[in-house]
Amino acid sequence: MILRASYGTLGLLGLTKKRLAMDTAYFMLDGRCIFNCSFCSHAKFANTDNKFLSRIIWKMISLDDLKKLSDVKRVCIQVVSYHGYRDDLLKVLEYLEGYKVSVSVRALNLEEVRNYFDLGVDTVGLSIDVVNPELYREIRGGDFYKALDLIEKASKIFYGRITTHVIVGLGETDKELIDFFFKMRKLGVNVALFAFTPIRGTKLENKTPPERERYRKIQLARYLIFEKEVMEDIFVFDGNNMLKEIKYAYFEGLGKAFLTSGCSFCTRPFYNENPKNEPYNHFIYNLKLETEAKEILEG
Repeated sequence: MILRASYGTLGLLGLTKKRLAMDTAYFMLDGRCIFNCSFCSHAKFANTDNKFLSRIIWKMISLDDLKKLSDVKRVCIQVVSYHGYRDDLLKVLEYLEGYKVSVSVRALNLEEVRNYFDLGVDTVGLSIDVVNPELYREIRGGDFYKALDLIEKASKIFYGRITTHVIVGLGETDKELIDFFFKMRKLGVNVALFAFTPIRGTKLENKTPPERERYRKIQLARYLIFEKEVMEDIFVFDGNNMLKEIKYAYFEGLGKAFLTSGCSFCTRPFYNENPKNEPYNHFIYNLKLETEAKEILEG
């Protein structure tokens, strides 16, 4: 078994001198993935070091290191789809009894999802990543509608306990993203947003990430849909189905749209971007975020 922890999590375990203020600890079960997602550093044919997940280095730890964990509100386990990952995940979960655990995994069927909940997992993340069916087949591999069907079936049985990930900037339209958000809201499935980040050694290493302004609009749209329960008619699109206007007049508190989204207590601001730049996903709320939200709504 190869078990890794994010840099911030190493501090929570006392394995580094620097300790960040984090409510969630992040671990990864690692191995050579059987899938070949074009954006992923762990893709089957990616020419990258396995210590990376996106831009972040995850150092190896032992199972016994998990005993050093304390004072966190959630544990998030990223599971690479290697042969034998289910058995390894079971061993890790035994060490995390009593914690609120989220598992992000490319589950193959409903039985696998059910098994994780039987083991005491709090939420299961079934990432869709690419919201356009044709691009899904090209970039992620497999059948978009089959993946969507699993999310739908799982959400009906485990309402409010299924999450998914969406990457912005892979060639989809804004309307496709927003339509997907509404569908997930209806299913009770929370959506965690990521901005596409080109990773050296992957098939999409030369693809340009989304413009910050566009990502901000999509973050705001997701927040309004899930937190304010707005209707579809507040979103106005241009002839290319890109977001032209958001008809919403209440500014207070909208800066929260730009914080990391996902499970409760999620703290991963630098997961999908260059830490040297101003982050797409902020960890700490501040008034500058309110100003950005207002500027977007006012055009």
